[in-house]
Amino acid sequence: MFALADDFYWLSHHDGTGKPRLHARAIELGCAAALLAELISSRHIGVEDDRITVLDSRPPADALMHLILDQVIAEAARAHSIRTWLAFLGQHAPGQIAMRLLRAGHVHMEAQRKLGRQVGVLYVPVDVNVAAWPWAMLSQHLRRHEPLEYEPLCLAGLALASGLHTYLLDGAPAETFDYLNRSVRTLWTPMRALLFHTHAAIGDAVLAHRT
Repeated sequence: MFALADDFYWLSHHDGTGKPRLHARAIELGCAAALLAELISSRHIGVEDDRITVLDSRPPADALMHLILDQVIAEAARAHSIRTWLAFLGQHAPGQIAMRLLRAGHVHMEAQRKLGRQVGVLYVPVDVNVAAWPWAMLSQHLRRHEPLEYEPLCLAGLALASGLHTYLLDGAPAETFDYLNRSVRTLWTPMRALLFHTHAAIGDAVLAHRT
C-alpha cells in the first residue's frame, strides 16, 4: 500500500511516461499538500486557523515524513501559515516523493533530452498497472457514487484542490462532480483547511502563470 503523497504523485503524472499532468507549480504545491496531509493523518501535526502546529514530535517510521516533521518542529515557534509551508515544501516535494518511489523500486530515472541535450529527468513507473491504480480506483468509485475510505477521500480532495478532478472525471455528468464535492466536505476540519489553502495557492499560481 502506497502512502498518500505517493498516490498523489501517481495521480499527477502519466502512468506510462512519468510526464506531469499539470503545470509544474500546481504539482509542487499539490505534492507539498500531500506530504502535510500524511502528517495530519498520522496526528503528528494539526491546523489552528490557518497555521500548522506540532501535535506529536515523535519521529515517524518513514524517512521522508521524519524529515518533513523535523522541518516543521524546527520552525514551530514561528507558527507559519499553511500557505507558507506549501510554498516552502513545494520547492522539493515532487523530487522527494519521486526519490521515495525510486528507493522502493517503483520508478526508474530517464533523462529528458531536447536537441541532444539533457534538460531534465523523468521518473518513469516500473509497472504501469501500479502507477495507474489510484487514477482507476478514484475514477471508478466516484463515477459510481460509491463511498470512499479516509485515505482515498483525502486523495480525492487533493485531486479537487489541484484541478486534477477535471481530468479524472472527464466526460462524467454534473452529478458526479457534485458527489465529489459533497464527499470531500465530510473530511475532518484540519484536512479541509489544508485543501482550502492548497486550492487557493494553486489558483494563484495558475493565474500568475497565465499572466
